[in-house]
Amino acid sequence: MSAVIHHNDEIQYTNQKTQFLSDEVLTECAKLFSSNYGNYSEYSDIRPGQNVRLSASYYKNHYCTPDFSVALARKAGRIIGQAFYIRKSYKNIGIMTWVVQLVVDKNYRQRGIASTLLRSIWGFSDDYAWGLATANPCTVKTLEAATFRECRSEIIVDHIDDIEMISMDIGFAKEGVIEISADSSQINSHFSVDNSGYSGIDECELKLGKLKPGREWIAFVFQDQKVDVDRYKRSFNELIDFSEMQLKEAYSRMNMESHAWAKGSSAEIDFILGKIHINDHSTAVDLGCGIGRHSIEMARRGLKVLSYDYSETNIIKAKKNATEQGIDGCSFYCADIRELKETNYADLVISLYDVIGSYPSQADNIKIIQKAYEILAPDGYFVASVMNMELTEHLVPESQKGILSEDPEILLDLKPGNVMQSTGDIFNPEYLAIDTRDGLVYRKEQFGEDEMLPAEFVIRDKRYRMNEIIDLVKNVGFCIEDCRFVRAGHFDEPLGPTDPHAKEIVLIAKKQ
Repeated sequence: MSAVIHHNDEIQYTNQKTQFLSDEVLTECAKLFSSNYGNYSEYSDIRPGQNVRLSASYYKNHYCTPDFSVALARKAGRIIGQAFYIRKSYKNIGIMTWVVQLVVDKNYRQRGIASTLLRSIWGFSDDYAWGLATANPCTVKTLEAATFRECRSEIIVDHIDDIEMISMDIGFAKEGVIEISADSSQINSHFSVDNSGYSGIDECELKLGKLKPGREWIAFVFQDQKVDVDRYKRSFNELIDFSEMQLKEAYSRMNMESHAWAKGSSAEIDFILGKIHINDHSTAVDLGCGIGRHSIEMARRGLKVLSYDYSETNIIKAKKNATEQGIDGCSFYCADIRELKETNYADLVISLYDVIGSYPSQADNIKIIQKAYEILAPDGYFVASVMNMELTEHLVPESQKGILSEDPEILLDLKPGNVMQSTGDIFNPEYLAIDTRDGLVYRKEQFGEDEMLPAEFVIRDKRYRMNEIIDLVKNVGFCIEDCRFVRAGHFDEPLGPTDPHAKEIVLIAKKQ
């Protein structure tokens, strides 16, 4: 089983447990490897200078066990990149990850496919160790960039018992001879490949020893290893950019149906309709509708509803939910709400649960408010909710506040979680950090139980003090009618700014 997670130049990424791979997929993986991995070196005992080849039966015999997975990149349904790996928890050690094979179609290289596959696998910051065996120095550099640590044989030798333990689960490593010392970290796998084509990186740049014939480097980094601060500072923006590219995916993977905070939609719409003056046949627009829970409730009460969300996954779920509930008064569209062209027709626009604030750029969040103003007819109402920054600042300890781009300890020591998939409680302070320079709230979200590409993303959001969101909305041209600190499902009960339940600020405004 697999699922598409995102598109990049029409490239689709999936993750699969190898034990469930069909013979057809295994054959395609073998074909990709045999056509693109490279050639045996002149020192090889096997077909020197010829293509390295593997059969589908090799994959089935060596990699199709419960602990192995494969991350795949496809274009037009055809596999163009693959990374087979083992990720397993070892007693008294923790989770170790070893990429056992990486190959990308030579016609699709230099597009970030390999780094996307590898970063997804190595990106879990609470793992004990990350590594691989390779003759490709570029792949070693990718490991270092993904983990902010340097592969050094003098460190690897101190963890040789751990490496030997995971090697017992990997066929070629179990059968090979591990040769690790303070000066060299290699395995004699009798797999001699030609690595002369990897330009731009000299073997001397690696701290793993000069590669001997028939060997591959064993490149590993470890959780207890000191982070390279300079590397972290250089790569911080790249780390954030990688996560920002996957922001749509992260929100698509939220399991909102099971989250307690998402159960109060009916009461929330009752509150909104009780505070404004529109008739039962008015037109409403839901900006950032998610899976359609508020749109459906408005349509249930007779409103004509147009709903937009930038996640195609959410729109599919919303349509399904409306159909199952027999609701035909709302229409759902996949669109970037910042770019909508509609003007002057709606009586009500809602944008609830942190659509405003989901973008780290204040300019993008203002665009959403401006778009609401443009969509509304004169005297129309705008209702929004944003996350409460006053409560967030109250909850987060001082040790988790600072300039994150300059202090690696704040972000790297921050506990990762799977909150977006499990509970949706993104106010748990042990998972939060506040950047005192840009005012954004950071957290590390892990995704890995939904058969999509495993990933840990750094999620940033903009949270607001009450006066800040009031000023933003007034500056666009709205008149504020009500603004209050609330909890989910109970908008009718105003709370104090640091009440532990006051996670949202609800604002009701009118277009003059």
